[in-house]
Amino acid sequence: MLQPLTAGRLQLKNRVVFPAHQTLLSEDGVVGPRMRAYYAERAKGGVAAVIVEGGAVHDTTVKFPNYLWAHKEEIIPSYMALQKELSKYGCKSIIQLVHSGGRMSSHDSRLPLWAPSDVRSAISPEIPHAMTAEEISQVLDGYEKSFKNAVEGGVDGIEIHAAHEYLLGQFLSPLNNLRTDEYGGSMDNRLRLLNEVVMLARKTVGDEMVVGIRINGSDLVDASLDNDDYIEVARNIEALASVDYLSISAGTSRDNHMIVPPMDTPEGLYVDYAANISAAVSLPVMAVGRLKNPELAEEVIASGKADVVAQARALIADPFWVQKLYDQIPQQIRPCIGCNQGCFGYLYTNRPITCAVNPAVGHERTIGHGTETSSTGRVLVIGGGPAGMEAAIAARERGLEVTLAEASPTLGGQIPLASSIESRAELGTIIDFQISELQRLDVDIRLETTIDIPAISKLELDEIIIATGSQPRMSPFSTDDSIPVIAPIEAMNSPETYAEKNIIVVDQVAHFPAYAPAEALKDAGADVMILTPKLFVGSLLDQATMVVTLRRLAGKGIQMTPNSAVVHITDGLLHIQDTLSGKMRTETPDVIIAAVGNRSDDGLAQQLAENFKNANVQVIGDASAPRTILEAIREGRIAGRSI
Repeated sequence: MLQPLTAGRLQLKNRVVFPAHQTLLSEDGVVGPRMRAYYAERAKGGVAAVIVEGGAVHDTTVKFPNYLWAHKEEIIPSYMALQKELSKYGCKSIIQLVHSGGRMSSHDSRLPLWAPSDVRSAISPEIPHAMTAEEISQVLDGYEKSFKNAVEGGVDGIEIHAAHEYLLGQFLSPLNNLRTDEYGGSMDNRLRLLNEVVMLARKTVGDEMVVGIRINGSDLVDASLDNDDYIEVARNIEALASVDYLSISAGTSRDNHMIVPPMDTPEGLYVDYAANISAAVSLPVMAVGRLKNPELAEEVIASGKADVVAQARALIADPFWVQKLYDQIPQQIRPCIGCNQGCFGYLYTNRPITCAVNPAVGHERTIGHGTETSSTGRVLVIGGGPAGMEAAIAARERGLEVTLAEASPTLGGQIPLASSIESRAELGTIIDFQISELQRLDVDIRLETTIDIPAISKLELDEIIIATGSQPRMSPFSTDDSIPVIAPIEAMNSPETYAEKNIIVVDQVAHFPAYAPAEALKDAGADVMILTPKLFVGSLLDQATMVVTLRRLAGKGIQMTPNSAVVHITDGLLHIQDTLSGKMRTETPDVIIAAVGNRSDDGLAQQLAENFKNANVQVIGDASAPRTILEAIREGRIAGRSI
């Protein structure tokens, strides 16, 4: 994996690339300083090539705000600046070019969606306009302008996006392309536009620039293209003698959650698609799909299944993934946990990319690698959850003496319980990493240690960081105690206790504090129903995680009932009101799990504020306000850097 690749125009210093993915970090349609710093961080970290997120080839392309306008000349200087920055580290700059077709919406472009036929994408609110021959020519003109801008910008290559049901992929698909002209019908006709774009690319960029294509290895949908079909597509592309590599992904809007597969999907799940295509062509092939594990990535290359591994989320979580392998310290790689919370999840809320385990994402200029300052002094961190551990790590990295006190016998806060179900086990890897870093940095860890005001009075401290977490709230509905009401954490502690019982989970959080205990108790043999007052279960999960979670819960026989608000408990009856119709009904569960959120465990913080008015105290994570692991790690990192 760390060996160079020499394949004609494609010359890479190793076999790891940072593939294209939407960041929403662009500024005024160009690669501005914030986006450039994001990509440069991965170049510093040793990656062989950065493939910049898809740039629009036509005005009808744009599907998000802060999109790159690849077909406009204004982008050229930003390409030059990016190429200059990446080349410092021997990293190649490749620009992905794309037309999104009818895949999304016209809310940002304010123009009708263009597609081969008037077939609605599964994730779009709109029926697209079926393109005319003249409009196809206009799109080709847009590609040509985009190719010319890449040449003028001095980048090393371009990548044509024909996967994931974007426009060129829609032309390939018999489900999206219902045309009866020369661009529809047979596979040869459906390939026509892709072939024209490829030939135009090589003609425009000349003989020196790299030209790659991203295609699916499978659409993952019955009646659409499968791996055998894409082998045929790959052979067709190779026969054009204009392309330097193939990047193989999978999925369309019909299973949109599988384009960025979440944590409860297998690692390397799309490698075999790439391997089959690689065996059928002589072009270099890039494999994608949860290749975060160095041993797995190495096996993919060493076995010849692919020539390159393309890693997005692994390199988002740790930009120095590659360099740490060069340095033979793989244990120091900060792991991607596959949660999709800050990357794919933020994308679908139109927010710039971030990362649950790496707060520097999108902020590389201010808190990225090399921006740390050294400091001295003594710091006490109270609380050993993800926020407290991150604060201790960040402070110790800067030279401070750090003591971490945790009242319980173990570190990790709520995460060990949250990761105790198989589908969420990957969460635990970030806790394992943080513990390993605390040990490597020689942080003074004191377990089963309760810190109070008298204890603090005896210490000479320069800073106190409170990361005492949160505790479950009492149930907000009235009860005569005729039905036991327990917190999610109590259920997770001993799920076997509830075997063969009738359990109702009252879900007011729309997140895993409701779904993890529901799944754990169902696996233990309970009969489980989830009630939520919201319009649907899982509404606060990112799209990919929500789909796989709801399918998994439904597959296990867990009943999920939306629009159901719990009113009160009397005489062994749970009274429920339909939030839409207002009608009342009752259920008779044996036990109720009240997933109603947490309350900050901030008593010590309040005491410190009263007794040490001049002390330097920071309150972070759930101790400040109960939220998620993303906010916990971010606030821990920032607190440790600020001392």
